[in-house]
Amino acid sequence: MSAKENIMGTLPVRQLLVKMSVPVILSMLVSTLYNVVDSIFVSRLGESALTAMSLGTPVSSLIACVTVGFSVGMNAVLSKRLGEGDTESADKAAGNGLLIEWICFAVFFLFGMFGIRAYYAFQTDIAEIRELGVQYSSIICLFSFGVANQVMLERMLVATGRSLGSMYSLLTGTLVNLILDPILIFGMFGLPAMGMRGAAIATVAAQHAAAAVGLAFNLKTNKEVHFHKEMFLPQADIMKGIWKVSFPAALQQSISPMLIFGMNQILLTFTAAAPAVYVIYVRLQSIVLIPVWGLKNTVVSIISYNYGAGYRARIIETMKVCVIAAVTVALAGLAVLQLIPGTLLSLFNAQGEVLAIGMSALRIVSFVFPFSAVTLILGAFFQALGHSSKTLFTSILQLLIMLAAAFTLSRIGTVHTVWFAFIITEVTVAAIACVLMLSVYRVAAIPELSAA
Repeated sequence: MSAKENIMGTLPVRQLLVKMSVPVILSMLVSTLYNVVDSIFVSRLGESALTAMSLGTPVSSLIACVTVGFSVGMNAVLSKRLGEGDTESADKAAGNGLLIEWICFAVFFLFGMFGIRAYYAFQTDIAEIRELGVQYSSIICLFSFGVANQVMLERMLVATGRSLGSMYSLLTGTLVNLILDPILIFGMFGLPAMGMRGAAIATVAAQHAAAAVGLAFNLKTNKEVHFHKEMFLPQADIMKGIWKVSFPAALQQSISPMLIFGMNQILLTFTAAAPAVYVIYVRLQSIVLIPVWGLKNTVVSIISYNYGAGYRARIIETMKVCVIAAVTVALAGLAVLQLIPGTLLSLFNAQGEVLAIGMSALRIVSFVFPFSAVTLILGAFFQALGHSSKTLFTSILQLLIMLAAAFTLSRIGTVHTVWFAFIITEVTVAAIACVLMLSVYRVAAIPELSAA
């Protein structure tokens, strides 16, 4: 293979991380603006609209988490097969990964058709919130084919060291979303104001546009993945390899929507304004931790490649550099939320009860950032080396501790007290993740491979 093809095995680790992670981080920053921009515009429709979006966040998050989770499996298998020099199996990994994503789309389509109204009815009896939520989430589900393809096509570019193409794909999606959101939500250029439906249409249109750009970049620039009809034929060993990494990763990713759903139920016992505050925090947290998520996604490819190529020293150095960088970013985010919570809340038109609850919530919950960063990076380490079950274990533990702590605090305190459940949970989970990482290393999860 050429020096370019061996970039993940030959380029100095720090230089490689910058080269691969910066485009991914920028791409994810652009991608996250989907949700942030939607929330900012939807907040102008009133508190009920923002609360409806919060109650619907588990649905849109679940779609994203499942598609990302299965793309992680494709990424790991594709990178490993390229590291081994098996280009034919690499093609099969890409094709089988897309096939899995299409099956996921079919499931979400059916839920959007038959299950979304019951989902909102279960959560609240406030008719306005229920109707606004159904308007938004049904469209997100029915047209999730765009995001399913977008995520997988972008991950193919990342897995083969072409993160710049992924960035352009996401940039396209975000620009489309930014342009369409105000036009469709409030009605411009002769179009009617569509409110929540407009926000959803803008999002799915942006996802399909991003997928189209991702496909174009793969066809024109990705020389490691060759698109042909045979690549889509299910192959047992490839599917098994993808599933081994993907299922725990997808299940682990899905913990977040479950957590949001559970927290919304607890917060609703106090006031309908509390879930609105929670969705604001979720949006802000996603922006703060974007660099960490970008590093995590990059680390999976780098470690998988070097594991397949047999470069032990590069695996260890990559992990050290990433942990230090992730914690540094998290501390910077902590400082911002401590210093200007009111300014951040004003972006979401926070007033009255939402503003009062939000001020204390952001200052309390932001202390979890450094611990969350460590847990995320260590999760990438487990996934890349085929120990995704340990990432899944920490995520399930996070869900159980969080809901138990939040429920207990809600019984003995106020809505302001509940936010301390985040600190209790993240400190505990980060400590356990560190112990698991040491155990994986000591039992030779990283065998004595040849030095880089």
